[in-house]
Amino acid sequence: MENAQPVRAPFYALTQIESVKSRLKLPSVLLLLPLMALAVTVGCDEPDPVIETSDGSTMILIPAGVFQRGGKEEEVAEAPDRNFLTYVAERPVSDITLNAFYIDKYEVTNAQYREFLDDAGMTNTRWDHAYQPEQVHHGPRHITDDQKGDDQPAAGINWYDAYAYCAWADKRLPTEAEWEYAARGGTYRKYPWGEHPPYHDGVYFANFRPEHNADADGHKVTAPVGTYPDGVSPFGVMDMAGNAEEWVHDWYDHSYYQSSKNSSNPTGPAAGVQRVIKGGSYGTPRWEVRIAQRFKGKPHNKGPRIGFRCALDP
Repeated sequence: MENAQPVRAPFYALTQIESVKSRLKLPSVLLLLPLMALAVTVGCDEPDPVIETSDGSTMILIPAGVFQRGGKEEEVAEAPDRNFLTYVAERPVSDITLNAFYIDKYEVTNAQYREFLDDAGMTNTRWDHAYQPEQVHHGPRHITDDQKGDDQPAAGINWYDAYAYCAWADKRLPTEAEWEYAARGGTYRKYPWGEHPPYHDGVYFANFRPEHNADADGHKVTAPVGTYPDGVSPFGVMDMAGNAEEWVHDWYDHSYYQSSKNSSNPTGPAAGVQRVIKGGSYGTPRWEVRIAQRFKGKPHNKGPRIGFRCALDP
């Protein structure tokens, strides 16, 4: 069998077309059609960098790669208790390898979540997790009227609600590692935008709780998604610091970053009592909207600060 020459093939084909054209006296466009079809075929295996999904979300392709998961001790030096187990659980920093995946550009909004409830119902949906509590419906709880705007992130959501929504939309929850990679990119950084705090040079990069005034960043509670464009991640994902905290797929284990260091496609412990929550919220201080921050919560609990976004395999 002759050796394939993928780089030379298009140029070789063009010279052959010219030869056939001169002998048969055919229009050039007819002879170019097979080559055009080949070009389309060659590129069709690449996933689109941005897609729109049935629930109205924009999703961004996060390419396969290696990134540094975790946090550094010096990042919480200003925290009241920098030795708190939550901070220790971020360590060590290690190289994690991930396959490509899509992630929602924005947190799921109230308008999107209401559409899910209208279509699926409040209870016993066919998208429910196997352990969905029978006595807990999918409606949000513990949120105030100023959190219910169409473009604000859906909050007051438990893990089972987030799971059911993503399944309804033919998606899934991101793993904790996927979430961190989408927020951080391939180069280590403390926040999605870099190293400086969420208020810098007169600009707010996230919706968090400033020390001097809870609404100094413009919003006392959740802001409409995408309100802080300067806080965008290296991949173009919005609001991964502050606004609403976000459920992810994984069970929580404070030692998991140690036991799974330098691994590929980690999906969290096989079982647990609490699920991981990422990103911080409008109610957390600046050191708790860092990428590495690992909150946790019982999966049936609905909190006024907790929302989510979905992921999808290419």
